[in-house]
Amino acid sequence: MSNILVTGGSGFIGSHIVETLKEANHKVFNIDRTNSNFADAYQDIDINDSANVEKFLKENKIEYVYHIAAIANARRSLENVQETMINNVAGTASILNACANANIKKVILASTVWVYNAADKNNSKKENGNIILDEESNILPTCGGHFYTTSKLCSEFLCQDFKSLKNLNFTILRYGIPYGPRMWPGLVLRAFTENALSNKPIVINGDGSARRRFINVKDLAQGHLLALDSKADNQIYNLEGDKDVTIKELADLVSLNIKDVKVEYIIDETRAGELKTDSIEISNQKMKKDLGWEINVSIEEGVKSYIDWFKNNN
Repeated sequence: MSNILVTGGSGFIGSHIVETLKEANHKVFNIDRTNSNFADAYQDIDINDSANVEKFLKENKIEYVYHIAAIANARRSLENVQETMINNVAGTASILNACANANIKKVILASTVWVYNAADKNNSKKENGNIILDEESNILPTCGGHFYTTSKLCSEFLCQDFKSLKNLNFTILRYGIPYGPRMWPGLVLRAFTENALSNKPIVINGDGSARRRFINVKDLAQGHLLALDSKADNQIYNLEGDKDVTIKELADLVSLNIKDVKVEYIIDETRAGELKTDSIEISNQKMKKDLGWEINVSIEEGVKSYIDWFKNNN
């Protein structure tokens, strides 16, 4: 059993990580601006208050830190660039600095597959007409294409620097598109579910052909537990789904579980710069090979389970 801190442990993903770690008999602490009562202990600390974070780490004999707290809403990043950089870049620097000073064994950083917007696609391997991107793909400085993407790339670079300069171990986990209980407003499955249950049309941006590889939050959280292994030290892993699902197919799955759903197609200009996966495949094989990670929740099962949960909790 280890003493583990989760920053942002009250949020959608953080709370599921807390639950998974507790199920594995770890003692889990949470620092966040709000308390959700999932962790064994909680304290309201700003992630940019590095001195107080360091004090908390030392007082509670923390061994590992999961840094999940961040501005994760891409639209919010477009609206407020400074807020995004203060939280996602300066906040990561603050947490890493506190961890280095407190001799933490390892920091596990929440990142995103959106960083592959900046991948060198022209020199990547191809299979069945798709560009295959993995953790070894070259990242170019010219094509991140979004403030959120840039903030996460900076956070990843900071982990690398703290390893080389402060000998602080890290594991970087690049998330696909997560879904599941407690997901925040604006995420696609929640938006579809809310509209459908309110007799409003499901709103699809574009023609519905855009592909995603959704990842259930329970499978995502299990990947975080596996990242504690020393095999994952100073490695990057993609926590990405197995199956291509178009946005129209996702709407169809919602329609299977909610009657009389209507669909409306629009062009949303606020979605500029988001990761386009129509001709790329982001590999999750490294995580499976190195750490034995598995995807256990199918999209069909996960959508039904989420809708059932939403009906009972809203």
